[in-house]
Amino acid sequence: MAAPIFPAISGEPRAAMPPRWVSSLPRVKPTVAVGSTAWATLLQPGGELASIALVRVDALGDDTVAVVDKTRQRRDGIPAALVHPVGETRNLREGSLALFYTWTTPAWLGRVSHSVAGDELRVAYDAAGVTRETPVDHAEPVRSGIRPLAEVAYRRAGVSSMGPVVALDDERVFVLAGSGHVEIVPRKEVVPLDLQAREFAIGQTVRAYRWATGFERGTVARVVEPGLRYEVAFGPQAPPASYFIAALVLP
Repeated sequence: MAAPIFPAISGEPRAAMPPRWVSSLPRVKPTVAVGSTAWATLLQPGGELASIALVRVDALGDDTVAVVDKTRQRRDGIPAALVHPVGETRNLREGSLALFYTWTTPAWLGRVSHSVAGDELRVAYDAAGVTRETPVDHAEPVRSGIRPLAEVAYRRAGVSSMGPVVALDDERVFVLAGSGHVEIVPRKEVVPLDLQAREFAIGQTVRAYRWATGFERGTVARVVEPGLRYEVAFGPQAPPASYFIAALVLP
């Protein structure tokens, strides 16, 4: 029998009502175990924006999960549809594209830069157009297909966008947009992305992604950092731009 989830005792004012997409989530049984580490999509203060974080599972309800976040605060009543088991770190190799998390960042995509038994795992990632390296609390191979935490493509405001799946059912996919909002997309309109830490060559055609413009077709014009960052040209009327490897896919 699942352990009951008791409401948190707090002297703070009642939190704002959650956004509408939360009430649209499928009601599913938890797929995680008490005491385990899991991925969870958590609402940020204010109730509209969300982020994906690594949490510890504290208790289970019929279709909810209580978790402890990175600040050691218990968060009750998280829909089980938003809480997912973590993947295996042991399958990572140096150069692999990975889904990673640190205490100071949300879940991001990066390229494993140091993977030696006995050493801390380090990942290179994009920080506002600059490549940085950091030790990580958890990393796992980037996920494929249409499943929790996999990156998918979908249409948003007339452009082809991308984001990680935070929940899904047979008909709908809940995708975390770059703005921090969760969007509900018909499953038939969602396309898996082939994200890999591949080497791109000058002159190669790619699709490059930015949140504001979506995917744009272009040509690799310069190797900025081998295996990490490439400059992509989009034609004579548009200036070239630098892209991290996790924002580039084959056409």
